[in-house]
Formats: sequence, C-alpha cells, structure tokens
Amino acid sequence: MALIKKREHSLRTILLSYVVSLTVLSVISSLLILYLFSLSFRFGVLIPANQVESDLSAVRSDIETSKVFNPEILPDGTSYVFLTRDFKLKKSNMPVNLQEESLLNYQFKNAHGEKYGYFQSFERSDGIVIVNYQLSPRYRNEWMNQHFPNADLMMIGSMFVSILIIFIILTFYYANKLSQQLKPILKVTEKISQQDLDFQTSQSTIKEFNQVLSGLDDMRGALRESLMGNWKAEQDKQNQISALTHDLKTPLTVARGNADLLAMTPLDVEQMDLLEHFQKGITQVDAYVKELSELNKTSLTKTLTLEDISVREFVEDIYDQTLSLAQIKQINVAIDKKDIKKAIIGHWDRSLLNRAFMNIVSNAVEHTPSGSQLLLTARVEEDEFKFICLDSGPGFSLESLEKATQLFYQEDKSRQSRNHSGLGLTIANDIIRLHYGSLSLANDNGTGGAKVTIILPLLNTDDS
Repeated sequence: MALIKKREHSLRTILLSYVVSLTVLSVISSLLILYLFSLSFRFGVLIPANQVESDLSAVRSDIETSKVFNPEILPDGTSYVFLTRDFKLKKSNMPVNLQEESLLNYQFKNAHGEKYGYFQSFERSDGIVIVNYQLSPRYRNEWMNQHFPNADLMMIGSMFVSILIIFIILTFYYANKLSQQLKPILKVTEKISQQDLDFQTSQSTIKEFNQVLSGLDDMRGALRESLMGNWKAEQDKQNQISALTHDLKTPLTVARGNADLLAMTPLDVEQMDLLEHFQKGITQVDAYVKELSELNKTSLTKTLTLEDISVREFVEDIYDQTLSLAQIKQINVAIDKKDIKKAIIGHWDRSLLNRAFMNIVSNAVEHTPSGSQLLLTARVEEDEFKFICLDSGPGFSLESLEKATQLFYQEDKSRQSRNHSGLGLTIANDIIRLHYGSLSLANDNGTGGAKVTIILPLLNTDDS
C-alpha cells in the first residue's frame, strides 16, 4: 500500500530550527528586558550609575564654600568623612574601616583601586570632606535598595530566567513534536508484533523517520506475503488430507464388508489365517485414516475455545478415563496430585486438552505390559501446571526422543504397534503448543519407562 504523503523535514532541519528559535527568542527577551530597564531609568524608578557623580558635581561649590558643612546636601547613596587639616575626625557616617580607606585614598590617590568603591575629596577652609559612592544603578526607593538585589544583578537575573523559561518551553515543544512523529513507528511495530498486517502505514513529517517507516512497510508486506503463502500451503495440505481421508473411507468400507462376508463362508486353516491378516490390515489402515482426520481437525483449529477450568477437576477426569483404558490390561494406575487446590484455574480449551492428554495416556497404556503400573503425576509450580505420565514399557529409543512428535513418525519396533500411526504425539504436541505450553519426552532413570511431561500456563485466582 502506498504511504500517505506529507511534507517532510530532516532531523538536522528540526535541530537547526530549535537552535535558531532558542537564539532569536533569547535575544528578543534580553532586548525587551533592557528596554524595560531603560524605561525604569526614564521614569525615575532606577537611578543611573553615574547619577551620583553628576549630583556631586552640582553641589561641589556648596560643599567647599559653605560656612558650615551640611551633610544633608550630599546625594543619596553616599557616605562621607569630615576631617580637619591635620586629619582628625570631625564628623562621619562611614564605617571605621572605610574611614581609614578614604584617608589612604586621599593621601595616595586610590591606592586600592575600586575595591571599596569610588572617592571624591572636597577642600574646605576648615577641613577636608571625602565622599564614598558606588557606580552602579540604584532604586529610587530606599526600601527597594535594602530588600531587592542590586539593579545590575536584577537585570542579569531577569535575562537568565527568561532564557531558561524559553529553553524549557521550546524543549518541551520540540520533544512533544518528535514524540508525535514517533507514534506511526510505534503503531506499526505494535501491529507487526501482533501479526496484524492488514493496515496502511502512515507517514511522518521527518525524513529519517519516513525511512524507518518505509523499511517497516516493506517488512510488513514481505511478512504478509510469507504468512499468506504459508497459510495457503497449510490450507492446501489440509484440503488434500481431507480429500484423501474421504476417498479412503469408501474402499475401506467395501474391503471390510467383503472380509466380513468371507468370514461367514467355510474356510480352511490357511484361508482363515490369510483372512485374519487381511482384517488386521484393514483395521490398521482404518486407524491411520481416523488419526489423520483428527490431526487435520486440530490443524484447522486456529481459535481456541478458552474457559476457566479447575485444574484439580481436570486431573481427576483424566485419571478416571485412564482407569477405564487400563482395566482391559489390568494395569494399576497410580496418581500423585497433592497440593492442587480447587482455586487453581487454567484458562484452557477443555475439549482439545482432553484429546491431547488422552492421546498421551492411551499411548502409555498401549505400551505398558499387562499387570504392571502406570504413574500419573500432577503438580502446580508457581504459575505453571506440570503433568507427567510414566509407563512401565521399554521406553523411547534415541531416535524416538528426537522425532516422536513429528508428523507420521512411527516409533522403533520396541514401542511399535500395528494399529499405531505415529500421529498421537503429533496431535498432542500441536494442542499443547496452541496453549503456549510445552511437551517433552524422556526415559525414566529408575524404571527405564517412557516419561512424557506437559507444562501449561495457568491462572491462580486465590491462595485458598
């Protein structure tokens, strides 16, 4: 299917757009803050850094020529020290250390640079006035000067915070944008993982993502064709098996009828022996046809009819059926099913699983000598149900352990029956796999008998 076309961009373009957007918006926000601070200077909210020097120049004459020095004429934001000509303190509002620094500055012309701010000296007839001040913007309101950060720091901090906010907003915006563009990829991978291949692949607006989507769409198409091919081959096989089993029924019925008629006629010993072999052959072929038909039914079962089943009741039912089969050969059937609580539930297809278990059990009964023992073991371990069937027969050969679940494989002569087609374990294995379980074959180390182990997932509703 063709992709839905959209205008696309590369990841490089998106990244460049992000960087450019961040830069432009940061510059605009910084300029806006600078403009706001300039308005603050214009409307008198802030005092410029050089305002103190201008104010001092305006009152210099008054400071130097007034009969009595009046500190109130000094601009706000300044401190002073008034000394006699021999440098004795007359009046000051400076800290002691700053008084010493102001005298050094007067004598040695700014010996410590700008560490303590700036100083101006005023020569009077009765002494010397030294004024200290800072060249930095100040708030007009004194309360703001005391409780707010320095105006310069306020401006820089405002710029930093605005840039940080822009960065966070843009990052979330572009991250969300990329996340939205990733959704088609995630949707495609989810559908493919679920084997839902009948969908149209949408397109992203990002070039690199589209390349991934294109690859996924090609994979979807190839997988769909492969699955369709496998499905068709499976259907063809099932149809052939159905046709074969149907076509065999008529000649088998005719042959069985003729054999029955022959049995009613007078026959000598040799003829009776031949007839017996003939009837056994018909029975064997009939068994093959029935098991082949059962295998085909199992293959056709794509959807399980699942229900909640009590594991304990299911095991007891299998045990009862096994007892019925074993009575003919007088086989002792023992079962170990302790600790299986009634609340243990399996979400299974009862009918199919019963068929699988009975195929295994009937096979075990067939190969267990008369008068011996058959042991069934049922356990619940964590979230799994384990069932073991151990017979007293000759066990599996090495070849059987490897191939016993393969289609039409017949066991070695030690476990071969003329009425056994090799389909029983195949059918059981297919059913167990449909339930996401496993079937394994082994020989018991103690008795040497054949051991078949089934493991199935289950649902534990409660611990009571």
